[in-house]
Amino acid sequence: MQANRSPAFVRKEAKDHGTGKKIDGNLAPAARAVILEDVTTTGGSALQAADAVRAAGCSVVGVITLVDRQEGASESFRQAGLSFAAIFSREDFV
Repeated sequence: MQANRSPAFVRKEAKDHGTGKKIDGNLAPAARAVILEDVTTTGGSALQAADAVRAAGCSVVGVITLVDRQEGASESFRQAGLSFAAIFSREDFV
């Protein structure tokens, strides 16, 4: 079975121009989603994105980040019941 890969972009706030939506893209109803971040600090932005995706009727299965700054995100995601994976951590750059 092939997964339905429908990328979407979650904004921090809906814009008053363009589509005016908080979520732009092809987020299918009842989709399973993964939140992708460039840099994660406390996890707050990704958790807000997860809330928006859930409000759109989808489920969030986890968060993937390119760089984890190791300032609390892992614990925040654990408490929210989300799996979390980082490609790099702050330690990789020190």
